[in-house]
Formats: sequence, C-alpha cells, structure tokens
Amino acid sequence: MRMNFQARSSFRSSSNQTRRAAEGRETDLAWPWIALLAVLQACLLVLCAAPARAQHQGHEGHEVVGWVPEEILERPLTLRRDIGNLHEKVSTSSAQAQAFYDQGLNYFSSYVWIEAARSFHQALRVDPSLAAAYVGLCDVYVQLQDMTAARVAIEKARSLSSSITETERQRMEIRARLVEFLEDKDNLDKFVAYRKAIYDALMASPLDPGLWILRGFADEGPGSGHGQTGDLDSIAFYQTALAVSPGNSAAHHYLAHSYENIGRTEEALVHSEAYLRMASSIPHAHHMRGHELRRAGRIEDAIEEFRTANDLENAYYRAEHIPQEYDWHRPHNLSLLAMCYEMLGQMKIAEQLLRESFVLPAHGELAAFGHKEWPEFLLARGRVQEAFEQSEILAQSPSMMARFAGHTLMGRALIAMNRADEAEKELALARDALVLVKATEADRLRPYSEILRAEILLSQKNSAEGVALMKEIEEQLRASPGPDARSEALMQLDSIARRARETEEWALAEFTAQEIIQQDPSYAGGYYAMALVSEHEGNPAKAIQQFGVAENLWSEADKELPELQVLRRKLTQTTLPQTRKEYLKRIREHPDRAPLEPPKTEVSFDPARLRGNSNARVMIVEFSDFQCPFCRKVQATLKSVLAKYEGRVSLAYRDFPLRGMHGQAELGAESSRCAGEQGKFWEYHDRLFENPDKLNRNGLLQLARNANLDEKQFESCLSGGKFRAQVERDLQDGIRAGVMGTPGIFINGILLSGAQPQSAFERVIDSELASAKEKRASH
Repeated sequence: MRMNFQARSSFRSSSNQTRRAAEGRETDLAWPWIALLAVLQACLLVLCAAPARAQHQGHEGHEVVGWVPEEILERPLTLRRDIGNLHEKVSTSSAQAQAFYDQGLNYFSSYVWIEAARSFHQALRVDPSLAAAYVGLCDVYVQLQDMTAARVAIEKARSLSSSITETERQRMEIRARLVEFLEDKDNLDKFVAYRKAIYDALMASPLDPGLWILRGFADEGPGSGHGQTGDLDSIAFYQTALAVSPGNSAAHHYLAHSYENIGRTEEALVHSEAYLRMASSIPHAHHMRGHELRRAGRIEDAIEEFRTANDLENAYYRAEHIPQEYDWHRPHNLSLLAMCYEMLGQMKIAEQLLRESFVLPAHGELAAFGHKEWPEFLLARGRVQEAFEQSEILAQSPSMMARFAGHTLMGRALIAMNRADEAEKELALARDALVLVKATEADRLRPYSEILRAEILLSQKNSAEGVALMKEIEEQLRASPGPDARSEALMQLDSIARRARETEEWALAEFTAQEIIQQDPSYAGGYYAMALVSEHEGNPAKAIQQFGVAENLWSEADKELPELQVLRRKLTQTTLPQTRKEYLKRIREHPDRAPLEPPKTEVSFDPARLRGNSNARVMIVEFSDFQCPFCRKVQATLKSVLAKYEGRVSLAYRDFPLRGMHGQAELGAESSRCAGEQGKFWEYHDRLFENPDKLNRNGLLQLARNANLDEKQFESCLSGGKFRAQVERDLQDGIRAGVMGTPGIFINGILLSGAQPQSAFERVIDSELASAKEKRASH
C-alpha cells in the first residue's frame, strides 16, 4: 500500500541517520527508556501493535484543506459499525461526543481521512469544547498535507485545554511538537523535542497503547509512520501497544504493514486477517488482506479482497455523494487490482482498471509517480506509440517525480522504436527532473532511470556495461523496501527479461528469469521467460516443461494473450514432432527399448544431508521448503519408499525456500543446516516438518532444545546467517535444474514435481533399477 504524501519516503530513507543524531541528544533518557521497555515486555510477555490517533480536516478560513473541500470534511454523519474497536477516553460529559471521537480514531487508523475529519467535526457539534477532537483534526490535516490547517487545529485544542486531563494534555503537546518539527524539518532539536514529548508521556502512562503507537510512528519518521515504513525497530513499539491492548484493530493493521515490509508474509497475513475481522466495513481492511494474499501467491483470493474494497468504495461514493477524486486510496486499490489481473494474464480488465486509475488526480508526489503504471503496461504490451503519448502526459505534470517517470518512459518507448539518440535526450531530462526531487527520494528513484540507461547501452551493443548495470539494478530492486516494492520489482524484472531477449543477451535473460521465479513462483511470466531461454539454449525438453507450467498458471488468462498463443503454438508444433522424431531415432538405435525414457537432469547432492548409501543405484534428490504443506505431505511417502527399497534407494535433501510465498521458509532452511553442523540434520529436519507452527525464531530455538542441541552454538549460527549463502546456492541450483515449485524431486535425474503418490515414485524407481540391472547384464 502506498500513502500519498511526500514526507513518507524521505523520512524512511533518512530515519536511521535522524534517529542516531536524535538519540545522541537523548542519551540521558536511554537507560530509563530501555528499563521501561524491559519491565513491560517481561510483564506482558507479548508484543504487538496499537491504534493510531485522529485525522485532520479543513478549518476556519479554508475553502479547501489539503485537496478536499472544507464542505465535505464538515458534513454531518451518523455512527457506523464494523470500522474498528479503538476507544480513547476524553474529557466530555456527552456519550455521543465520545462515540464520534472514537469513530474518528478508527477511521484515522484505517487511513480514511475524510470520514475521520467528519467524525471529529460531528463530535464538536455535540460538544464544542472537546479539545481532543481538535487534536484529532490536527492529525488529519497532517495527512492531507495542510500544515496551516494543522497549526490552527492544535492551537484551538490548546485554547480549550483548561479542563482536560494530564494524559490528554500530553497527547496534545506531542502533536504540537510534531507540527513544529514538520514546519521546520531541518531543525533536529525540534525532532528531539517531539521524541521527548512521547517519552515523557509514556513514563507517565506506560499502559496507553496510543502512546506506544506514536513512539512507533516517530521511529518510522514524523509525518510518515502508520506501519507504512515499519521495520523491526518500530515493530517492537507496535507489538508493545498490542500487548497492553489485546485485539486492538489499529495495532493489527500497522503490524500487517510492518511485517510485510520485512518479508514476513505469514505474520503479516495473520495480522491483516485480525484487522479485517474488526473493520470489515473499511475498504482498506480488505485491501490490506489483499496485499498479503498477493504476497503469499494467492492471487485469486487477493482479487476478491481488492474487488470487495472497490465495491465498498463505490457504495460509499454513491451514499455520501463524495466524488472519488477526493479519495487518495481509490487509484491505489485500482492499480493493485489491475496488477493481480496482469499476473493472471487477464489484460483486458487490467487495462480498464489502469485507465481509470490514470485519470484520477494524484494527491502527493508518490501518487503522481504511481501514474507511471499505465504507460508501463502499454509498453509491456508492445503498444509503444500509446506508451510514448501517455508518458508525455506525465512529463508535463507539475510533480517532479511524475516528470521524472514520464521522461524515463518516453526514453524507453523510443528505445523500442530504435531511436536511441532521442532516448538519450529523454534520459537527460529525467535526470534534470530528479535533481529537483528531495535527495532521499532521488536516491530511491534513481534505479528507475538507470533501466533506461542500461537499455541504451544494450541497444548500442555495449553488452558488458549494459548487462552489468542491469544486474546491479536487479539487486537494488530485490532490496527495495516498502509495501509495494515487491510487485513493482516483478514488473520491472519482466521488462528487463524482455529487453534482454530482444537484444539477444541470453545470459542476462536467464539470470532475470530466475530472479522473477524467485521473486514470485506463482507468476507464469517467469516460467515463460525461462522457457524461451531454454529453447534458445537448445534444450527443448526443459522448454516444454517450463511452457507447460506457464500454461497452467495462465489457465484463466485472456484467450488472445499473445504469450499464451506463442507457448501453445510451441507446445503443439515443437513437442509432438520432436518427441516423435526422438522416438523413431531411439527405436532404430535401440529396438529392444520402446517407450521413450524421460529426460534426465544432472543434479548434485550434499553428502552431509543424505539418508542412505551415496552409491545406491537410485538417488532421490528432494528440493524442498519447510513451510510448504505439500512438502510436509510427501515426507511420509519418502520414508515409505526408503523402507521398501532399503539399500537400493537413498534420499538427499536440498533447500528451495519459496520466500516470496513463505516468509519463514528461509530461516527454517538455515536452522536445519545449523542443526546439521551438530550432526543432527535429519532429526531436526523431521521436527521442522512435524511442527509447522514453530518456524519463527523462538520456535526454532525450542526445537533445537528439544533435539538436545548446543543452544548457544545453534543460536549463534542462526543469528549470524552462517548458512545463508549455501541456502541461496541450493535455490539457484534448483532453478537451473528446472524446479518450478515444491517439492521438486529428482529420481536419478528424472523430475517428479509435487506431492506425488507412492505409486508414481515406484514406477520411476522400478524402471531405474531394471535399467541398472540390464546394464550390468550387458557387461
């Protein structure tokens, strides 16, 4: 999910540096702070996130607040259901005013700025002296990027503060310090004052979940936060907030975002589901679950959630007579829904959604930059002239980030038209626009224009520099933080692979296809790209297999999808004639051997992870994932096979963690090697598959204790990432061998995909044993 305000990424990019400087000035506060955290965590034993504060809206003297007309922000409304469960006691004698204030908190925590503002205004209609409602409005105004309105709101709150509680006063002062800092972002002293205000409030009210959330916001970056740029540091504060307020809807929301950011999809999915249960009327709650389902490879389920968000939004616009152009969330939801349809090969509906998103106004620099998705789509579909024209619209935007994207895409369209000289001019214009973007944002965006530079180099036959730059870009794409980075990286990798094939840089094409599959094993485009490489390398058997996987994953694609037509033509025109020719040739050369032998792939194994004799006649090499339910299912079959063919069949294990789908698989793989270091690989391997709920770090340590491993050595090995490179090597070897999913099992080099029944194993094993017997007899 992408928030539409400029401050977000600049603060995330610079937050570590800012935090270090600020913390240097907070040295005298550090130890009491750490002690408080330790006490709370020891007492509460659990960590989780908590709710946010209120929102901002239009105020006196403003016809528009941010981008929303004041009239809309002040419209009366009723109390709503299923929007969250936040409650924060404020100084009012009116139960109705309290209820509307809480409603504002719930809408704010779900990024529904307009309804939050309306709720706070409604609270003020009931109780005009409710200072907390103005604090809530201040929060909303910050998100609407109207600091003047935010300043007016917080001053109004101060003017009504004579009868509020000390807790309310502290909350108000935190917002005042925040506004002062956002008005003067280069003044580090003001950032320190903001952090100290939160610290002081926490020391007085350590069980207030809202304060722990504000501490998490400050860690992400003032004016940002809300889980959008959360990492392990801020997660600790959100976890503590949830600990003091179990079941808190906002806490679950922010943790879903934060865990997504650090690639822990399973935890993110759990928190998104908890959030949705309590806020089912909120479009973003469905959108958020769609986020996590998409990352887990469950694209169809993700589409259902994005469509539900879309339906709720449309119903809201109709019922409240609010034009959709004022809702920042609308274009973003449309874009992610379109991207899901793209992944399924349903380009017609994806095009419709992207068109709709493109014409909506962009509220903030990041939203303006996001408009690039429409011309990118056109470029990917080969509609080069249209892509150029739509990119021109971006290049004329008042947003520097949009101009940067526009000129970059115009250049890429020109490359596709074989007009490299003109493309170089667009690259220069893109770089000029980037100079006017904030430095921290510019650093994050630079790889986008570097793709154009690499394409220019490749078009000029400067292969060495162009390929090296493309690989560097791919590494940066993989490492990009943020909630939408993974999806955006997938589309960019697809475009790089396509350009590599067009320029006949087949080594780059293969490298990039592997990256796509690794990024998302459920995306057909990765296998299609790999099949084209295999075909070029003269490996028709592997190409057929990969085309087949792509065809299955595109089973719901548009019938007219060009890629689908290509692969089906190749499967019909290549598979049968080559198979028939190969069949006749083998029959002539070996009349005693009829049907065809399946193709074999040479696959190495690790003797340290071998069950059985390394010289057995049949070697099974299993590429597997400890978090994969199908891998878990096949374990019983493998054990049965080893027992039946004892002495003649051996089993070797290799890692193939689907980290795009299974957030704990990679750590599980590393832990098994740490156990292997102590001579207990197979015992620990079995425990991992028997305990799928213990794949987090604490669970892995518990399994190590149960296996009587040296705990200190095991923890040091796991924490230090001692075997991370070896796990990655297994993964890459598996991809090269043609593994498309897990389990990927080779029996004497013959690939058997998925959790096949024992009979399928026995057919191949019996054939291999018979073949070995024939060879011995012939000698």
